[in-house]
Amino acid sequence: MAMETASWIWRKGEALADEYVDFLSDFSGVQGPTLLRIAADSNYAAFVNGNLAAFGQYADYPQYKVYDQVDITPFVQPGENRLAIQVWYYGEDSQTYLLGKAGLIFQVESEGKLLAQSGEDTLSRISPEYHQGYRMPISMQLGFSYHYNVRAQDHWEKPGAKALGFAPSRVVRDISKQLHLRPIQKLSLEAPVDVQPVQQGSFFYTRQDRAAVNMQSAALCFGSWQQVTGKQERTLPAELSVQEGDGVYVILDMGQEQVGLLDLDFSVPCSCQVEVGYGEHLADGRCRTAVRNFAIELDAKAGENRYLNPFRRLGARYLQLFFHCRQVALRKATLRPTPYPLQVLPYRASNPLRQEIYDTCVRTLQLCMHEHYEDCPWREQALYCMDSRNQMLCGYYAFGETAFPRACLKLMEYGMRPDGLLSLCFPAGWDYPIPFFSLIYFIQMREYMDYSGDKTLAQEELGLLERLMGTFLNKRQPNGLIDNFQDKAHWNFYEWQPTLDGYSHQGEQSFDAPLNAFLSLALQNLSAICRGLGLEEKAGAYGQEAQAVNRAIAAQFYQPDSGLFATYDRKFPGRYSVLTNSLCLLCGAADTVDASRILQILPFNGRENLGLEVIPNTLSMNCFRFDALLKADRVKYGPIILEEIDRDFGYMLKNGATTFWETILGQRDFEDAGSLCHGWSALPLYYYHILGDRMEGQVL
Repeated sequence: MAMETASWIWRKGEALADEYVDFLSDFSGVQGPTLLRIAADSNYAAFVNGNLAAFGQYADYPQYKVYDQVDITPFVQPGENRLAIQVWYYGEDSQTYLLGKAGLIFQVESEGKLLAQSGEDTLSRISPEYHQGYRMPISMQLGFSYHYNVRAQDHWEKPGAKALGFAPSRVVRDISKQLHLRPIQKLSLEAPVDVQPVQQGSFFYTRQDRAAVNMQSAALCFGSWQQVTGKQERTLPAELSVQEGDGVYVILDMGQEQVGLLDLDFSVPCSCQVEVGYGEHLADGRCRTAVRNFAIELDAKAGENRYLNPFRRLGARYLQLFFHCRQVALRKATLRPTPYPLQVLPYRASNPLRQEIYDTCVRTLQLCMHEHYEDCPWREQALYCMDSRNQMLCGYYAFGETAFPRACLKLMEYGMRPDGLLSLCFPAGWDYPIPFFSLIYFIQMREYMDYSGDKTLAQEELGLLERLMGTFLNKRQPNGLIDNFQDKAHWNFYEWQPTLDGYSHQGEQSFDAPLNAFLSLALQNLSAICRGLGLEEKAGAYGQEAQAVNRAIAAQFYQPDSGLFATYDRKFPGRYSVLTNSLCLLCGAADTVDASRILQILPFNGRENLGLEVIPNTLSMNCFRFDALLKADRVKYGPIILEEIDRDFGYMLKNGATTFWETILGQRDFEDAGSLCHGWSALPLYYYHILGDRMEGQVL
């Protein structure tokens, strides 16, 4: 077992929420290749002789702790070496973190010889560089923002630096010693992204409750680049100077969506406050920081200020900086990308537009996969069943890689709730589950088994899959259907459209066609999993259950007068939807009825005039519509699907997209918080492959 003799440690005293702690351990005796094994709750950055050697704790659980094994050979030297580790303890649940005990465990080994390990003799202190205690969250998914004090830098991580304020650590005895090696590769750290200044001038400050609002409400006074810098060419480094206002601001464009660590290098004539806002788009001449709290605070010192944040990964295209002084020499303000190491498989589409769409899909996928698949890198960075299913499908074709989706599926395993459902996100302590997301897990598991050829994961998870299915089947009512989850602890969500968003009838008992259709699909996929494992009797039983659910759906929801399936058993407004009818066709509930009317509304997403109000799909749910059409007639509807992709995704490209958006409305959606890089919108990549859209004669 890894790190058997090392101990989980923390500074003396009770841990605080949103706390940063420094740890020091000097070692010698290096004789060859040297390894660092390390794990932390919640996140770490490890420095060897002043060099950043490793960063980024894997997203794990208190009961499933993961350690990294890092080759630090390039950073060690003969004689004395300094290992400096900084740990950020979140200490509060979010949708990307489940509360655990503050702790660090590590071990340094060279040629089989133990050189250092965590214990009571490891020195620790509360970091003077970060403001400690509760900071305003960036979003409910991402958790805390941060406030960094450059003035407090004492370069403690460098060899020979004085260890000021350090004391022996305490052993934390109630953290599991059962450790698991990281199941995927670590993120790489690339060179800083080039930036282009796009706006600058002075600002007039109005102090509000948080930095993001401050930046949003400040009055901006534009000055030309030459006026502010005395230079013609808009490049960095540059010296910016203004004559009025509370300070100088600058907005920088990285050219396209980026994900990485904030990297700053600037000089100011006096100590001052600096604020950094970031976002995916500009509006009203500035980054829209206040739609959540997309801003970071720094206390700068007089003279040179250099700072790389190793903890908080940012997703953005634009950076907006407020320097609370009227002069600044700005050498660098950018992100250092942190991609997951992947090889992109070659692909040549049938025409230039589709090639551009394909390449943009690949980039969208890459920016939405780090420690796990994430819905978006800017707003949430969260792992969802629904979102990640689409991403996995695309990733199988784009990268030919299966370790990453396997690791995501394992994270979901540990997210089983006491009520028998899976969590909304993984890992997460803030929970409001969407029941049908748990049914998507069956689809993901079957697709993983099919694409990877790996049956071991399904064998390991079969017990969980059957318990999960039991949660739904135990809700069956005399009509053969399961009713919705009525209590306010569950969210009966299906789609970001009116009447499908789960709000209009939350808490009311009803029977929902989408939930039962997803149940049918889950049963069919569980049947296929069992068949793949050689469990024919179970496969047959689950298949029969699916058929029974389909018969009940048809009996309850099919409306012969309209030729469509109603979404609910009650006459809620907008009772007909494209999603519902797509699912009923896809799962087989429509096999015994006249489906001709359904095939009139699906190709054009409900937009044709049939004398009925039919709620269309948004981008996220189009996979079910497309798959239903392909099930009905692949030859007829395949070209229609490709033409729709051309129209919608070509529209994004024509409107400046560098990655694909959450919805066709882009940043305007969700009260101006629409994501412009969203993993589920990489789906054209999948349909290009399965529909054979390749350059004639291409062999892959």
